[in-house]
Amino acid sequence: MLIVLILSLAMTTPAAPPSSTTCASDTGAALALSPQVFDQDATLGWRALAKSPECLAAAANLIAAYRKAHWGNVKPSELHVNYWHEGQMRAAAGQTNTARPLLLAGISPDNFGDFADYALGTVAFLDHDLAALKAARARLAATPEPQDFASTAKKYNISWPLNLDVLDGLIKCFDKPYREAYDCRGSR
Repeated sequence: MLIVLILSLAMTTPAAPPSSTTCASDTGAALALSPQVFDQDATLGWRALAKSPECLAAAANLIAAYRKAHWGNVKPSELHVNYWHEGQMRAAAGQTNTARPLLLAGISPDNFGDFADYALGTVAFLDHDLAALKAARARLAATPEPQDFASTAKKYNISWPLNLDVLDGLIKCFDKPYREAYDCRGSR
């Protein structure tokens, strides 16, 4: 009888929330990484935390800590990417109000064109503004391909315009949370 009671409690008791150690990282080691490794390495930087949905806010916090620790020592382009990725993690964690300004800070004045339309489309999605999202998608789709893009596209197996598939996914899954809609990309 005791076994039956224990089993029934186990089946009806909600799972415990993830422990803080689930999202723990070696912050000191992460902050010591180069900007490229911190941003792009799937196992060492913030992306290692972002693999778990319950750790998206922790990943965003790590990105913010990295920016604060390296503020004067990174290139402007790296700074914009840092803001962008923190904004994406905040949006994916459901922190929409915090995500908006970070995503917009991710737009580099040196690369305003296509990326700006991607960012503005993403913010329109967060604002539940389908018309603005579709307008940003149309502008992005109309962006001329850079002269030297063909060799890059072949090398990295990418297509122009970059991130059009993401905006298509945000449109396709407009009523879903950002974390889910971001993965609604289909083939073009």
